[in-house]
Order: sequence, then structure tokens, then C-alpha cells
Amino acid sequence: MSTNPTTNSKTLHPKQSSEQAIAANKTSIDREVRALLREMEHENTLVQETPNSRLQRVLKIFRSLKPALAVIGALPLIPANWRAAIAMFVQALDALALVGPEITAEFKAGKDL
Repeated sequence: MSTNPTTNSKTLHPKQSSEQAIAANKTSIDREVRALLREMEHENTLVQETPNSRLQRVLKIFRSLKPALAVIGALPLIPANWRAAIAMFVQALDALALVGPEITAEFKAGKDL
């Protein structure tokens, strides 16, 4: 395997490396985003949202955008402290996604009544 400096991300400038990372992931991320938009178009907006349904909606959006957030969080053009904040945000949403089903199972409308 050759180490061509124009394709080796370790020798590229931040702009070139960022463009390469975006290009490498664009097709799959575009597919996820299109699927998410189609799915969200079919949501019933006439039904009143509950806290639980809002949580599930956020987690659904996060799952679709997680690959994009991963790419953005790794771009050398983004300042390091911003990348760290994006990584923390993704980790927090990952943790929330793990307990999301438990929250859904525990939440019962009118349970306090």
C-alpha cells in the first residue's frame, strides 16, 4: 500500500483532511438524513406530544444524525474544544439512548393520579 501524500490524512492540511473525511462519509450520511426526513414527514403532528414522545423523537433524530456528528466532531478544521464538546454531547445522547427504553417503560400517563 503506497503512502501518497495527497491521500494520506496524516500529511494533509486540515482543510484537505476535512474535505476528505466529508467526501468519504457523504453518501451514507445523506442516505440517513433523507430517510430521517421522510420518516419525520409522516409523523402525526395533530397528536399532542408527551414528554416521553418528545424524548423518543429526539433519540430517533440523534440515531440518524450520529454518523454526521461523528464526522463533524473529527474534522481538523473544527477547533479542538468544539470537537471535545461535540464528543461530550454525543456521549450524553448515547447514554440517554441506552436508558430511553427504560424511561418509556416506566412512564405511565396519569400514574401520579
